[in-house]
Amino acid sequence: MNNEILNFIYNLKREGIKYDLSVMKDFDQDYGLPHRSFKSIHVTGSNGKGSVANMAFNILRKGNTCGLYTSPHLVRFNERIFAQDREISDSEIENYMDLYRKFISGNLKLNRNPTFFEVTTEMAFQFFKDMKMEWGSIEVGLGGRLDATNIIIPEISIITRISYEHTDKLGTTLLEIAREKGGIIKSEIPVVTGETKGEPVRELRRIASLKKSRIIESQKYTRLKSFIPTVSGSEMEVETEHEQYHINLRMAGTFQVENVRTVISAMENLPDPPDRKRIERGLENSRWPGRMEIINESPLVMIDSSHNPSAALTLANSVIQIFKRKPVLVVGMLSDKDHYSYLHNISKCADSIILTTPVEPQRSVDPFKLKSIAEDVFKEVKVLPDPMEAYEYALKNYDFILVTGSMYLIGEIASRLGIKMKPYWD
Repeated sequence: MNNEILNFIYNLKREGIKYDLSVMKDFDQDYGLPHRSFKSIHVTGSNGKGSVANMAFNILRKGNTCGLYTSPHLVRFNERIFAQDREISDSEIENYMDLYRKFISGNLKLNRNPTFFEVTTEMAFQFFKDMKMEWGSIEVGLGGRLDATNIIIPEISIITRISYEHTDKLGTTLLEIAREKGGIIKSEIPVVTGETKGEPVRELRRIASLKKSRIIESQKYTRLKSFIPTVSGSEMEVETEHEQYHINLRMAGTFQVENVRTVISAMENLPDPPDRKRIERGLENSRWPGRMEIINESPLVMIDSSHNPSAALTLANSVIQIFKRKPVLVVGMLSDKDHYSYLHNISKCADSIILTTPVEPQRSVDPFKLKSIAEDVFKEVKVLPDPMEAYEYALKNYDFILVTGSMYLIGEIASRLGIKMKPYWD
């Protein structure tokens, strides 16, 4: 793709103003309200929202057509926008940007131009409309209440687990973060949540009550009858009042059980719910690249995009339970993360770490700045700033390697190795 176009998109910002949805609504109105052309599922949360959006997409594309909108991408911008069986093409992105330039340039002088994420969101909606998608599985970018995606009126809203993240934007308590996530709850539209912690659950119930929205708590709505984890996935049985599901999931990690239960709860509560076989087939076909994904067998190499402390702890527990041995970690981090808590949590599954640099110039952390923190919790710490040098060193010296800490890091590794990023199994 033309780098000038991508750079133009990436650099779209609005300085010095309070964010709201008014610009996004005007932008969408100017291009014919494309989000109204398809039914949607709206997914937010601190952890698991990408996996849940992916699972919903894979279920809905069985028997219908469905688009998937997620962020960020791992390797290519195009991965963010997927329609049924293909990602948006370079030429389509260029055509949409030609279409949008008049609106963008006309509003730049007023400081009411759409931002990078607003343009990307509108592009996804327009692409789904043009491709005649019946459904869209839409992942929130950040928070919920003021996210650009929040102009949609979905068939159902989903809020996965809530933890501390982006506290500079979403609030410093779980209550405040839950309030921002709960902003996607729409009047009289049901909402499903996988959250179980008291304070955020009470807040989500409060918002749902005000909106007259029925709230479905997936950990109460479903029952896990059996669960057998494997290196590459899991086999599980999940029961509701209506059905019994037998699922062979090819997405590794004990935490995926919770995501499966959340998705089943959502699917059963759609106005026209898919049948059991369609749900089972969709879940079995789900692939979420870069999430506990094994990319090499000997030595064993796994990549995972966990980048906040809660996700790190979940990942560490899954590694301990499934592999019964400790990997060397190859970790790069961004500046807006809680570095100490992340490294402390991920150290539960490893004694050795190689610190490196994510390919994100504006927010990447100098790995030497993380060294002193890492030395408090790891027995062996090495710093290799170049990500491929760090990866190659790990390959030569260890038999089990886990690359994690930032999507930008695993995206760089995956790109160099030519790993395809399709959100389903061929």
